[in-house]
Amino acid sequence: MGSDGALEGLQKRLRAFHDSYEAAQRPESDTVKRRAMRQSLGAMIDFLMAQPNWCAADSALLLKLGEALANLESGHTTSWLSNKQPRCPPIPINIRRYQAHAAAHMEQLMRCGLSREEAARKVFREMPNNCSLFFGQKENASWRTVARWRDEISAGPRNSLERKSFEAALRQRVFDFSD
Repeated sequence: MGSDGALEGLQKRLRAFHDSYEAAQRPESDTVKRRAMRQSLGAMIDFLMAQPNWCAADSALLLKLGEALANLESGHTTSWLSNKQPRCPPIPINIRRYQAHAAAHMEQLMRCGLSREEAARKVFREMPNNCSLFFGQKENASWRTVARWRDEISAGPRNSLERKSFEAALRQRVFDFSD
């Protein structure tokens, strides 16, 4: 299907969702609103995935949003959809850069044949015990923390600070975790 046909298909689906939403009883419940948002989001994801230059990783955050909306329907609130203030301050930029470097080191080790867990364990062991990279999480830090950093950066937007630091570190191929 050409891009014009795909766009027409998307428009048709979105109009159908809109008509269904408009036909719902007034006043609309939050459930009806969330269902309409989930359906529209699903249509957008399908459309984007069909585009020739779109890769699945670019849709990761949209899929995460769709899952969070579905979880709301089951009564499970996702923290990042909540209006509540975060309990801890945001992670400083220099620490986020170092985390991206650790994730890039893990990626390099995986490219050399290590499994995800082996690579994350190796990177975790190479970090100093008093490492500030675990900002506010030292007591819970493990190889899983390093693996989570890599997963979040890989699924995150391409123009984010972390992603740019990650890609620069991959090109550099030298990893130093000293503060």
